Amino acid sequence: MSATFHKTIFDRMPNAVMVLDTSLVYVDANEAYCKSVQRKKSDLIGNYIFDVFPDTPERVAAVKQVFERTLAGEATLMEAQPYKMENPDGTVEDRIWQIAQFPIRCDKGKVEFMVQRAEDVTEREELRKQRDLVTAELHHRVRNTLAVVQSIADHTAQTTSDTESFLKSFNGRLAAMSRNFVALTEAHWTGLDFETVMLTELEPYAGPAMDRITFEGEPIKLTVRASKTTSMFVHEMVTNASKYGFLSCDTGRLHAKWWIEDDMLRAEWHETGMKNLVPPEETGFGFQLFGMMPNMNVQHRFEPDGLKLSFRVPVSISVESGEVAFEED
Repeated sequence: MSATFHKTIFDRMPNAVMVLDTSLVYVDANEAYCKSVQRKKSDLIGNYIFDVFPDTPERVAAVKQVFERTLAGEATLMEAQPYKMENPDGTVEDRIWQIAQFPIRCDKGKVEFMVQRAEDVTEREELRKQRDLVTAELHHRVRNTLAVVQSIADHTAQTTSDTESFLKSFNGRLAAMSRNFVALTEAHWTGLDFETVMLTELEPYAGPAMDRITFEGEPIKLTVRASKTTSMFVHEMVTNASKYGFLSCDTGRLHAKWWIEDDMLRAEWHETGMKNLVPPEETGFGFQLFGMMPNMNVQHRFEPDGLKLSFRVPVSISVESGEVAFEED
């Protein structure tokens, strides 16, 4: 085969390939290489590689050391690492390259050239970093979730007297966690609107009684953590309502109201329409949950025909996302 044929194959190889002599001067470079480094072949041939692509003295010394090993006869590999690439318009861009070098010997066995195959793996490395971040976040959430489950189990055991009651309460709380996780997943883990949290917990219990529930409140986007916390609180209120409150009779009604005032998230849960309401003798886990948050102020009052509960918690609002975080976030 002719030299022209081999040259054509070299130029049209899909991989970025270039050739340096023992002085680290460009001898040749194929089309893929020129495209990758955004240079014309005439800008490369005959020029010292570090004149074309200058870098910090430390990086130049490290790369030259690898090149010297290759010119001594050793195939070398430089793992993916960032390089500053100057674009034709003068701007500088960080690109991540994985580079392999191979010695080319003459007939007498002496190394005369070095061939380098370069692969731009910037997108691949960015995807890897995203994967690592997602994995780390998943591990964090799993640990937190298990801690919450353990806490729920401990508190449920303290407020129930037999296995059947424990299982009923514990399974209900796990189901509430599950519903909240589904809602957060559908929202791509960006947090939930306060009303969405309310609906997520009320609808499975209320069913047809949803027409006896009214809401009054501005749109408030909660952080992921605040969404989880609010979900557990609302679940406990709904559970109490199904046992003693507005969901335990056909005439019961609920009006829920929320707003932000003076860096506080304020909410009211007002149940009405019950006759001869008898308050529970023991403080349920729902009210214990409120007590577990030292920054939350809770007031509740049983009335002849219902329950009125008010709470407020200090919040901060993200300037970028507008999400509302409880102070303990």
